[in-house]
Amino acid sequence: MLRSIMPQATLTPPEAALRADAEVNPADAYRRGAMRWGYFVILNAIAAVVAVAFFVGVFYAESLDPYLQGTYDWLLAHPGATSAMAFSPLAASLLVGYGYAMRARKRKLAAAAREAKAADRRDAETGGDDR
Repeated sequence: MLRSIMPQATLTPPEAALRADAEVNPADAYRRGAMRWGYFVILNAIAAVVAVAFFVGVFYAESLDPYLQGTYDWLLAHPGATSAMAFSPLAASLLVGYGYAMRARKRKLAAAAREAKAADRRDAETGGDDR
């Protein structure tokens, strides 16, 4: 539907990427796949083993006390490490926010450049006489 309105040749690369990403495939475009029960059973077995391992690990956690006490003592002796660990989620969220802000700035700059290019094209078509 949109292809008939705007030909692909007039799209800039980011717009073309967005258009390709947002296309909806028609019904029955792909062969219906049979559920692969073997993979389903194997992956569920792996998940069950991990869950049982966690349960057993927590149930018999007293055997971990010497190792955990050493880790606790190390963390108390290195407050910089604990501060960095506490700050890391905030730093990650700030980094993600900065990435989104940069993407928005680039999008605004690209829109301004397209508008300036369109204005230059209009000026060239009218002969550059704005009086």
